[in-house]
Amino acid sequence: MRGDVIGARKLKLRDYRYPGEVLSLVLTFIIITVLYGLAIWLFPSNLKQVWQALAITAAGIAVYLVMVIVQQRAAFGTLVRVSPRQFPELYQLAVTAAERLSVSPVPVYVKRASEMNIYPLGLWGKPLIVITSSMVDQMEPGNLQFFIGREIGHISAGHTWLRVLLKPVGSDVAVIGKLLNSVIFGDWVNRGEYTADRAGFIACRSLTTAVSSMLKFGVGIKLYEKLDIREFLEQINDVRSVGGRVTEIIAEQPYLTARVRNLVRFALSDKFRQLVPEERSYTQILEALPETFLRTGYLPRKESAAALEAEPKELVTLSGSGELSEADDNAPDPHLLLIAVDSHKCYPLRRRQTRIGRNLDNDIVLNNERVSRYHAEIIRQESGYFIVDQHSRNGVWLNGKKITAPTRLKVGDRIRISKQEFTFTVRE
Repeated sequence: MRGDVIGARKLKLRDYRYPGEVLSLVLTFIIITVLYGLAIWLFPSNLKQVWQALAITAAGIAVYLVMVIVQQRAAFGTLVRVSPRQFPELYQLAVTAAERLSVSPVPVYVKRASEMNIYPLGLWGKPLIVITSSMVDQMEPGNLQFFIGREIGHISAGHTWLRVLLKPVGSDVAVIGKLLNSVIFGDWVNRGEYTADRAGFIACRSLTTAVSSMLKFGVGIKLYEKLDIREFLEQINDVRSVGGRVTEIIAEQPYLTARVRNLVRFALSDKFRQLVPEERSYTQILEALPETFLRTGYLPRKESAAALEAEPKELVTLSGSGELSEADDNAPDPHLLLIAVDSHKCYPLRRRQTRIGRNLDNDIVLNNERVSRYHAEIIRQESGYFIVDQHSRNGVWLNGKKITAPTRLKVGDRIRISKQEFTFTVRE
């Protein structure tokens, strides 16, 4: 097995672990031990009561562990395993995510449920990943790969056993569990989520996909389609006060705006540049960053949103030989291009499916009100490449004629979406 996100070496956990995560966990356990010791020392009036308090504590922990194990075994009977013959597309996403994180493949199971969720299962031994049918149905492949990568990151970082104890089987637990999860371990939980976000980003290889995945899960699929990302991210101002940071620690997860900020910071950091030294361009999400992000110094000056408008935006990571990895059958293909007629700007197409529209999670983003949020797709079939109108408001025009069905593309064809016209080109 190889980890192909890093050209010269395999990825290591320290490459993406969030700073201070381990220290936060150690300090949390020290504080818990000291407070418990003080309570045992101050409140019981004699040695017998001390032993009784210790026995009650041990019994409570044992009962809780048994409850978690019983819940896990009960849940396991409702799961369906993902394999090369059963849900092969989902299986390949998981295998590719593990390869890019340089770890052994993690078993993935699907559970029928109406809510979108994904979580690890397994207190001892090798954990597995459970993903609900609702998430599989509603999320696109890139989004699913991000979330699977996040859970692999949790498992690799050793978060699983404590996360399962704090929130067994992915569901809410009693009041004491919520207290442990949000207040006592709050800082460590937040840092662990930042670590997982980085792992998900490396697994899906696209900052736009990673951020859109977080936003879709955070606000819902339908609301995401109406979300103004720039205005939403400006809410980072609301949590920069001391009070905002304190409430973030005691929340069950970091604020969504803070997670996006930290992931963008990692993607544009010198550390990540050293991990992926190959020449690459950035993603469309950078154009949606508000001035608040720019003023924090996370974006290099030469890579401000205005400067990025003149170059392609998709994050393309090449292997050492200069060829795209065959493991990703939907990777950008530098030989397949749409070339803007007016500006001669080149947009590389993906091998299998390229989405075009106004929303920032499209592969080719056209910032025009006459362009639908998800306007068109270019898909590959056995007989060639076809352009498909995704029920857009103003239609797709091919060589001067409006298409009404999937239409095969030939080299030199002119595609018009709103006022933007492209030429379909295949480079030798």
